Amino acid sequence: MLDQGSLSQRPPMIAIHIVCTHDGVKLAETLMRLLEAEEHQARLSYGRQSLAALEAAKTSEDAVLLIWSADAPTSHYMLEWARQIPEKRLVEIARAPGWPRSARKAPVIDFISWRGARGERAWNALNERLRAIQRLYEPQKPPPSRAALALGVASLAAVTGAVMVRVNMPAPPEFAPEPNEQLQQIAFDDPSAGIGGPLRAVEPASLEELDAIPRLPAPRYAPLEGVRDYHLADLPELAPPELREPTLIERIAALNPLRSDVVSE
Repeated sequence: MLDQGSLSQRPPMIAIHIVCTHDGVKLAETLMRLLEAEEHQARLSYGRQSLAALEAAKTSEDAVLLIWSADAPTSHYMLEWARQIPEKRLVEIARAPGWPRSARKAPVIDFISWRGARGERAWNALNERLRAIQRLYEPQKPPPSRAALALGVASLAAVTGAVMVRVNMPAPPEFAPEPNEQLQQIAFDDPSAGIGGPLRAVEPASLEELDAIPRLPAPRYAPLEGVRDYHLADLPELAPPELREPTLIERIAALNPLRSDVVSE
């Protein structure tokens, strides 16, 4: 009887296609018996006739289990299975050393020392590989309904609280304007006050309505009086100042060409 712990470690149920050579049939039959005991769907193909199922296996969702026994690395059909099956569905186990090298992502599981018992390290590694393949084809789980419901209730509570706070918020106090502010408001609202204010432009619908717009009165000024004759005051005649005659020394100095202050007339 299996306990709850062993049931939790059981891999998901998937279809498994086992391929091997003739020297690996005994191991393949043992694996089929154990996998079917865990409610998997397992089938076996061995020898050259296994190539007949290769085309259907390439497009199916079954996991393909290759057994690299002693004769498998030199078998052409085994190499074709390893080459044509996608890596995401391929499981390789080694029953003998010397399995072929390739650019595989998942490593080959060592079954050389496996004695046919479940729970050993090789068997657990095989189950982990089968779980990884099954997760590729499992549908995406929807988000938990409880978490979405809790998020909706929290959002509704937040909106309701904000509305209640807004409704119950006291109105701001009204302050009466000062007397000066009242006078200023009256002055700005009254266009005849002469203080100013916003300009209201009116565009007439037609030229005939221009008379309906009040025109600003143009200030009128009295004409200037005629030009009068004005007499200038009689001023005395301006006598030119008397100039001093240059002395003999000044005349001699003016003849010196080395003086820079002499200006030729």
